[in-house]
Order: sequence, then structure tokens, then C-alpha cells
Amino acid sequence: MKIFQSFKISLLLFAALPMGLQSFTDLMREYRTFEQLITQDNPSVFLDTPNDSSLSPETTVTRSPQKNWTFIVYMASDNDLRAFAANNIRQMASLGSNQNVNIVAHLDIRLSGNQKITRRYYIEKNKLNHMNTELETQSMDSGDPKTLISCCEWAIKNFPARNYALIFWNHGTGIIDPMNYKIINPAELFSFNPAINRLELDRSIGFLDFLHFTDLEQRGICWDNTTGNYLTNENLDMALNDICTRVLKKKFALIGFDACLMSMLEIAHMMKPYAEVMVGSQEVELGTGWNYAYALQPLLVGPIDGAHLASHIVSSYQRSYQTITNDFTQSAIDLRQTIHLEKNVNEVAQLLLEALRYQHKNSVMLAIKASRNRKNCTHFDEPSYIDLHHFYSNLQQRLKNFSISRSHKPLIQHLNAKLSEGKQLISNSTVASISGTNLKAARGISIYFPEQRIHPSYGKTKFAQSNAWYQLINRCK
Repeated sequence: MKIFQSFKISLLLFAALPMGLQSFTDLMREYRTFEQLITQDNPSVFLDTPNDSSLSPETTVTRSPQKNWTFIVYMASDNDLRAFAANNIRQMASLGSNQNVNIVAHLDIRLSGNQKITRRYYIEKNKLNHMNTELETQSMDSGDPKTLISCCEWAIKNFPARNYALIFWNHGTGIIDPMNYKIINPAELFSFNPAINRLELDRSIGFLDFLHFTDLEQRGICWDNTTGNYLTNENLDMALNDICTRVLKKKFALIGFDACLMSMLEIAHMMKPYAEVMVGSQEVELGTGWNYAYALQPLLVGPIDGAHLASHIVSSYQRSYQTITNDFTQSAIDLRQTIHLEKNVNEVAQLLLEALRYQHKNSVMLAIKASRNRKNCTHFDEPSYIDLHHFYSNLQQRLKNFSISRSHKPLIQHLNAKLSEGKQLISNSTVASISGTNLKAARGISIYFPEQRIHPSYGKTKFAQSNAWYQLINRCK
């Protein structure tokens, strides 16, 4: 879940962010202008110079032959993030589509007065082109898989390209996604530290502890507040499968999550049939999310592959937030490599389960728990999400504490080799990874390892059902 900042800290935050806004008041003023524009039949983009005569409220787009990229942003902003949607679209329009890239956005939003609308835009420099003028697509449900399929069908059919990127812009809660949630009071999560002139996360309470788990059978992303729907993992899988097999007929070059806590091995497991590269954050994101004026720059210049674009998005995120907070992460994962890491995690889990069977004086269990303990292992605002590389490193250092029967001593050597292999595989799988100084040991890929109760939904994930990791964390709870 992106974090919507309270007014108490928003003045501090927005004064520093490279978004062209000086305050929370500016943000809301811009949003009100945006509301007025998108309710018109033929809106033009709001800019710092709104009277620019170069803006024209056209809806006719001259479609060019196949371009290098089509960049699709699926903006589920019928929720508390709606004000930030305006700023992100403004960033996209500051660059605009050109001969190399099509920039398109599907915007689902609830306006002031509870009016819900859906707009699809082809974004040119300093101009929005409203494309879905037909009545049946004027109010859609971002939580309905048919809406995601329809969005991608529209974008792929009308804006052909050699490479496609699909960005999910919304709340995110990693692999544990409740059906309903309450909006987090960010004053309880972030505080301003005047000694370092940075925003800091309060990690004393876990992120998921702020949420209401009213339906433990369901998980998902892209919540729609008006309908109460969302994309469950099952529906997301179904939608992406349909898009990639029937419409796109190949994988996306890149799938990105402009959302919180999504850079997990379990999420990568879900995405690998549908994309070559995934971009996301191990930690929570501030409400401003990605700066698209930075992220999109290389697409305008010339040919670029998904891995290099993903790496650029990661560095753009660092550029945006390194002067704001020490609590940030962003990483790009090569989904073609993660199958080897998943195999390694499965083998490490099996070896640990075997070592637990032959341990003396609970030595193996104590070493695992110490390696995972939040005081020793890098974790995130949700403490059950830990950095996999840091856990492996901690465990290697504690292998000397294992006390097991002599006949099973080779287990320790085998485990040490697999942990070394796993750390190298994390490096191989991670195209790029950045983190703030409070998370300096993070290496880009998280995994679920709660210290106590396992959330019931985790066992229903495809990763848990196919990997011995789930047996291990059940054994260690």
C-alpha cells in the first residue's frame, strides 16, 4: 500500500520532492484542476503554465506504425491515492509519446462528490487524448479482471509495439493481501527527524497489524473503493494468462508495481509466466510513488530492452527519494532467473528441515530463529517480510552453532554450499537494487517468514504449495 501522508508531514515531504509542487495545498489545487479537466469531453493536460496556447483539446490520435515500446499504466485510484494520480499523469505528459514510445494510461477514479469515472488516455507532450468516449467504458471497476483485460486489449490493439510494459499503480501489501483494509494513519508510520532532515519509518508496529483481515480466504491488488472489489491473485493470474496467450501472444517485457512491499520471491513466482522483468519495492512507498518524468526518459530516445529500462526505473527511484528518507528500496528482478533461486530456496528449506530432525538441544531451531529475528535480519515495515540475502548470510554465520549427530555432519557442509549458491543466485536474479541507509543490507528480494502466526492465505499461494519453504516456516513458528 502506498502511504498517503498526513498534513502534518506533507509540507515537509512535498517541499523536498522533485515534483514541481511546494506544499500539500499545491497538490490539492492541482488535483482540483485535474478533476475539472477530466470531466470535460476533450480535456487537455494541466501544466505549470495552464494557458499555454500549444495545448489543444483533441481526441484524434494519428496512429503510427509499430514503435519500440507501449507503456501501459493501470491506475486504480478510486481510493485515497487519487490526488497523486494527477501528479503522476502530469509527469507522464511532461515527456509525452513520440516516435519511439506510446504512453497510455487507464485511470479509474472517484471524484469529489463521489462521482466515479474511468478514462483512457493516449498521452502526448503537454496533452491528454481522451480515447474511451464510448458510454460502456466511462465507469469501470479496477478490481474486475475483465477491466484489466479490456485495458490491455485496447492498448495492444491500438498502439502496437515490439515491447510492452504494464504498470500496476495502486496499493500493495506483498504476498499477504487482505480483502478489506483501513487507511493507515501515516503519522503513526513516519516521523520527521530534524537531526538528519529525513522522514523515518516507525517499525515498532507491523504494517499488516494496521489492516483489517475480514476475509482470510481472499488476497489481491487494485482495490476499487466504490465497488469494494479488487483483483484477487487468482483473478490476476487468470487475466494475465488471457492477455499474454490470446491478446499479446507473448510475455510483457516488463511488469512493474508502483505500490508497496511487492518485491518478493513469491510475487516473482506469480509474475514469471507473464513477464521477463519485474520492478517493485521491498519497503513501503510514499504516496508520490514513481516519478514518471524520470522513469520514462530512456524510452523517448531510442531502442532499450526491458532489463535496461527496469534498471533505469530503479535508479530514477533513488534519484527521487535519497534526499527525502533513508527508508526506501526499489529493485528490478529478472524473472527468467528466479526459477533457479526458487529451486535453491526449496533445497535450503529441505536441508534445514532435515537438520531440525537430528538437532541436539534445539540448536538448529535457535540458529534459524536468531538468523531471522528482526533485531538481526533486515525486515521492512511489515516485519514478516525479510530480506532473503541477509537471512542467508546470518544463517551461514550460525552454522557453527548447529549441534547434530556425527553421522549427519555432512548436512552442514551441504547447507553452507547451498546458502552461498543462493546468495549468488539472488545477485544473478537482481538486475538492479537500491536502498536507503536504514536498509543498507537489503539486496532486492524479500520472502515471507513470520516469527509467530502464519497468515492463513499464505498457504494458498502457488509458491507455498510448490516449495518446502512453507513447511520450514510452519516448523519454525
